[in-house]
Amino acid sequence: MSLIYRKIHADLYCGLSFFSRLPVQWLYRSDFPFSFGRAIWTWPLVSLILGSMNGIFFFTTSYYFPSSWIIAFLTIGFQLLLTGGLHEDGLADMADGFGGGKDKKHKLSIMRDSRLGTYGVLTLLIILGLQASSLAFLVQYSYKAIPILIITAILSRMSILLPIYISQPARDDGLASTLKNTALPSTIIATLVTLIVTFLLAPPICAIAYILLAIIITIGISLLSYRHIQGYTGDILGAIQVFVATGILVFSTIFIALF
Repeated sequence: MSLIYRKIHADLYCGLSFFSRLPVQWLYRSDFPFSFGRAIWTWPLVSLILGSMNGIFFFTTSYYFPSSWIIAFLTIGFQLLLTGGLHEDGLADMADGFGGGKDKKHKLSIMRDSRLGTYGVLTLLIILGLQASSLAFLVQYSYKAIPILIITAILSRMSILLPIYISQPARDDGLASTLKNTALPSTIIATLVTLIVTFLLAPPICAIAYILLAIIITIGISLLSYRHIQGYTGDILGAIQVFVATGILVFSTIFIALF
């Protein structure tokens, strides 16, 4: 029992400290190693926490600010504050690398450069603009925002797992390469929890559409990445999270407008 408790403790610390900037040092234990691959079962839980916080913030601010655009941008700002812009940084790096690189080696080199280029800036502007537009539309349906933002948070992060099974790391070093040794039980648990939460929070047809959309976007970015760098990196996984999240938000506005 003590060993199981220590594993859970370490996995929670690993998941929360990686995906968020929440103060979780109290979870850290130096006497037990943590594993990014083993901690995958915590991803839906971490996403549930972050999505709920973002949804509650969105719902609350909708009662205090008259402008839907102010609410939308404040929500995006709050989300970036929670995550430290982890995934957006990966998206910008991918755009700079794919847009400015001449070959695989050059593209990977650009993606590791901490400086932000034109392609990265333009891509972030477009993607964050789409997110802001979607959130501004959802203000008039603020009671639906919390479940939508929870689903967005969970499905977008769980989509990161798909490239691990359909592609390969583009480089041997880096955090993404360690996911090759992902524990299958952790993946199964995380997938089941994700499916359960998605179907609990959305109508069945909408839930299926969300899942299919996440799969299509993930496969599309994975194929694009394989064409450019013959695999995935941490930046690619981060970009997938942002693209899936944006796709779900945009789809939600269409679904609500039609039905």
